[in-house]
Amino acid sequence: MNMFRALFLLLLLLWGQAYAATLSERTYKRLTAIHELMGENKYKEALKRLDALLPRVRKHKYEYATIMQTYGFAYAATDKYKQAIKAFNEALKTEALPDQVQLSMRYNLAQLYAAIPDWKSAAKAYEQWLAATEKPSADSYAFGATIYAQLKQYDKAIPKIRKAISLSSKPRENWYQLLLSMLYQKKQYAEAAKVLESMVAFWPGKKQYWKQLSGVYFTLKKNRRALAVLELAHKQGFLEKERDLMNLVNMYLLQGIPYKAAKIMEREMQAGRIERSGKNLQKLGEAWMRAKETDEALRDLQAAAQVQKKGVLFLRLAQLYTDKEEWNKVIELANKALAAGGLKNPGGAYLLKGMALYETGKKQSAIASFSKALKYPKTKRQAGQWITHIKTEGA
Repeated sequence: MNMFRALFLLLLLLWGQAYAATLSERTYKRLTAIHELMGENKYKEALKRLDALLPRVRKHKYEYATIMQTYGFAYAATDKYKQAIKAFNEALKTEALPDQVQLSMRYNLAQLYAAIPDWKSAAKAYEQWLAATEKPSADSYAFGATIYAQLKQYDKAIPKIRKAISLSSKPRENWYQLLLSMLYQKKQYAEAAKVLESMVAFWPGKKQYWKQLSGVYFTLKKNRRALAVLELAHKQGFLEKERDLMNLVNMYLLQGIPYKAAKIMEREMQAGRIERSGKNLQKLGEAWMRAKETDEALRDLQAAAQVQKKGVLFLRLAQLYTDKEEWNKVIELANKALAAGGLKNPGGAYLLKGMALYETGKKQSAIASFSKALKYPKTKRQAGQWITHIKTEGA
């Protein structure tokens, strides 16, 4: 554990001043040699010498505490965290070391408990340290937030990570990520949006933050903002997967901008980022249809119908040819729609067919088709009006 090696090197720098005056000369010399071994990463030999020294200092509280502290650093540096915890706790139990040394050990203990991991014990050690510390650093607040996040105690974790962020001289991405994940867990989407706005500003090249921000706005029913953010992401080339591009298309459709939705689909199909599948061609054709672009709608819905052979697509085409008054095409497509099946309202196909038959002068056939449309609630009234009109016209 590199942080404990670093802490031990700091201990070596302070060794001569802090300990020489309070240890016996013999213990001091032996401990100095042990520290030199640890400084050279010779922990096995250092632990062996500590074992030899321990029986000689048991009756001297201060010397015993110092030896146990050294054990703690040796064990921690060799990833023997449970032994390190035991050693540090032994040193603390004596209450013989200076307050600042004991305070540092409590923080070390919290780190060791986190490494096991034993988050509850880590939280306890951390709170003991925090209560006695005058000016906790940004990193220490972030560490506390991590502990409580692991315990799912977000009400304790969120203020700590916010404090860490406020104390830091520059933005730390992993801290923002931690805060964001906890706000998601608590479903605090308005706060999550604010955090993501900062993340997009600090790390504009991270495409996932743009997509997340758009998603949060959508959850908050701020659909225009959601679309605006997704538009910016698209312009920067961040929407590469079909799923993301179709999300943008659907946003445009939701906001009543079908022409732009269709243009994006068309361009991305040409680029190969959106598949020319039957399903996608159908959506493209329907977008053109909503945009009143009849020729484009016909082109893409016909392509979709060739792939899917779905009744609803033939019916869409019949509706478009009705607008163009190409009645023979309407009759052909209405028949195809009825033959393919799967229509939620077959009466619509019979109604269009009846209108086309009437326009081509086949009035009796038109009445027969309208009579079938009478059987369906959604087309009953209109079909009845057509039948009445034709009979009145004949009389």
